[in-house]
Amino acid sequence: MATESTEAAALAKGVDMVPSAVLSQLAAHGRQPGDVRLAVRSDLAPDGTFGEQWLLIDSETLWVFNRRNGSAELRYQFPLDRIADARVERCIGNGLLQITVDEQPQVILHYSNDLIDRFARIAHFLHERAENARAGGSTEVPVPDLEADTRRCLVCKRQIFDPSMKVCPNCIQRGRIFRRLLELARPFWGKMVLIVGLMLAGVLVDLLPPYLTRILIDDVLKAGASQRLLLWLVLALLGIHIVRVFITIANNWLTINLSTRFTSELRDTLFAHLNRLPVDYFDKNQIGRLMTRVNQDTAELQGLVSQMTGFALNIMLVLGIGAVLFTMSPSLGLYVLIPTPLVVTAAFFYYRYMRPHFERFWIARWRLNATLNTFLSGVRVVKAFAQEDTEAARYHDRNQKVLISRLQVDLAWSKFYPLISFAFSAGGLIIWYAGGRSVLASRITLGTLMAFLSYLGMFYGPLSNLTHVSQTLNQFLTISQRLFEMLDEEPEKEVANPIPKPALGGKIEFDHVTFGYDPYFPVIRDLTFTIEPGEMIGVVGPSGAGKTTLVNLIGRFYDITRGTIRIDGVDIRELSMEQIRKQIGMVLQQPFLFQGTIAENIAYGKPDATLEDIIRAAKAANAHDFITRLPEGYDTIVGEGGAGLSGGERQRISIARAILHDPRILILDEATSSVDTEAERQIQEALETLVKGRTTIAIAHRLSTLYNADRILVLNHGRLEEQGPPQRLMENKGTFYNLVQLQTQLARLDGVASV
Repeated sequence: MATESTEAAALAKGVDMVPSAVLSQLAAHGRQPGDVRLAVRSDLAPDGTFGEQWLLIDSETLWVFNRRNGSAELRYQFPLDRIADARVERCIGNGLLQITVDEQPQVILHYSNDLIDRFARIAHFLHERAENARAGGSTEVPVPDLEADTRRCLVCKRQIFDPSMKVCPNCIQRGRIFRRLLELARPFWGKMVLIVGLMLAGVLVDLLPPYLTRILIDDVLKAGASQRLLLWLVLALLGIHIVRVFITIANNWLTINLSTRFTSELRDTLFAHLNRLPVDYFDKNQIGRLMTRVNQDTAELQGLVSQMTGFALNIMLVLGIGAVLFTMSPSLGLYVLIPTPLVVTAAFFYYRYMRPHFERFWIARWRLNATLNTFLSGVRVVKAFAQEDTEAARYHDRNQKVLISRLQVDLAWSKFYPLISFAFSAGGLIIWYAGGRSVLASRITLGTLMAFLSYLGMFYGPLSNLTHVSQTLNQFLTISQRLFEMLDEEPEKEVANPIPKPALGGKIEFDHVTFGYDPYFPVIRDLTFTIEPGEMIGVVGPSGAGKTTLVNLIGRFYDITRGTIRIDGVDIRELSMEQIRKQIGMVLQQPFLFQGTIAENIAYGKPDATLEDIIRAAKAANAHDFITRLPEGYDTIVGEGGAGLSGGERQRISIARAILHDPRILILDEATSSVDTEAERQIQEALETLVKGRTTIAIAHRLSTLYNADRILVLNHGRLEEQGPPQRLMENKGTFYNLVQLQTQLARLDGVASV
């Protein structure tokens, strides 16, 4: 039976080994392990306690088995053709998988929230199969990969503690990263060759002083040569040192210039790539983490490039000096190597031990950055709720983790480096003893011993530096891996040959559109409607109904899961992003203003606009009067996000920006919900100017602002419940009518309370 279990695990797309007791029950019902297509284990029993249930799917049937005390029993058995739908539900502390069979919903098992993604893939598979069957298509749906987990390494499947990485440090392909770095550094290859040439010249120059020292001792001082020869040798040594200074200065200048310019261009490349990434990438990645990647990691990479150049020089020195040492005295050369294997072995095990500490430090650092970014972004909320002490404690906690992880790294190195120095010092003492005996026995001259000792210091120094090349190389490769993973993120999907469409008419069609930020949890479900050119549409519904998601799909900030969105009869996936977004204007509930002048903010969507155009747009948006009352007028500098302006003023500048942009399709997302009555009146007047002749989609919680809409779309749980003119919807007394009545009652209560 163990063989059968292994076979089933190989055939089933699951991460768990199917127990033999479950397979025995499956065989008792006429199925073999080889028939299983999907197998997944739940960690809760039918009564909600911790236990074990198994869901198995073959080509015809869905099975659910309960396993307890080594035995298994069949709980559910449903033919796949009778399953009309499937979905998962998030509950408190657990989740459930529900299927619809013969129009009756049926909860078939529960599981902890750790497994919700896995069962969501099962539900999506069953839903897709049922949808295809209803459409008369094939029921052969691709089997989902239940092992897919963004928190695990793509190579070894181990858990990754840094969620911004896809491959753990152990699985980094070092050769591939070096090749990619060299490709990025192609414009600097000439400087790299020159640096290598200077390093070789420096090594040759460094080899000369000990050689001249031997001549000075043996042929001048001991032999009693003329003072003239002594002077020439000393001048030669001085000249060599002067040449070495110039080589070092030139080499350092080239290295700094190369590393600084390379990382500067890399930052530009990363930022340009970020500009092309889809919005959902920023939904999944903290701003602080991205800032760390673009700014801090590239800055560290600059220092690491310089260090790697130093390591290359050290390797050249070790090889060159080692060759000279063995040439001068092979026997003493062997003594030189005595500490080397011990040091290299100790360094290898030390860095294997320290690698997790380095990883913890890097993770703690970006979490600290993320905490600071969150605080700075929400500082007004922090102060409004008097949570300064809480945030300070949170930052202190993260900062302590950085402190502890950094101390672990630095203290370990402070203990390791003295031991390495002692080993090399002991090697020098061995040479003094063995070399001294050779001098006393007249096997070598005193000058040769002194030259040998000079070379020995030059040999052990670079060798000591090479003991922490593993640390630097590991950090260098990890940072490079993170940066390349960002560069490898798929940009927004542009069609290869977009349909040329210089101007949009404004007709919008949703044809059975389904979308979820997580494809296994749809937010918009089978949405179908049409908006005619120039029509004003109001979109209403409770929070979470999918209103904002709907307008995000029109701007193609996200790509739909199923169905089609058309503009003027053309699938928006056949149009370029620029074609779509240049003709769509958005006025959001919380308008964002960039740090700069008011004029620059109004002209953001049309940078070549003249001052006359900017003023005309501001007047149409009822913004001109308050702008001219400011000290610097249109040249007034506003802080990031519009600091220094009221909510109504920021909103009117946002409307002026949209008017100047002159879009064919206008989206208003709660444009007046966060301002007072007077500001709302002024904004409404501005909006009346803005919407003329444009296809307009207005999301509003204040339903009174939509009475002039041509049509209302009422959404609930991502589905279109009803649509039509406001008066007709009121007469029908459906969902829209109930929402209006609820708001009216709340308004009356507010009025009574204010009295």
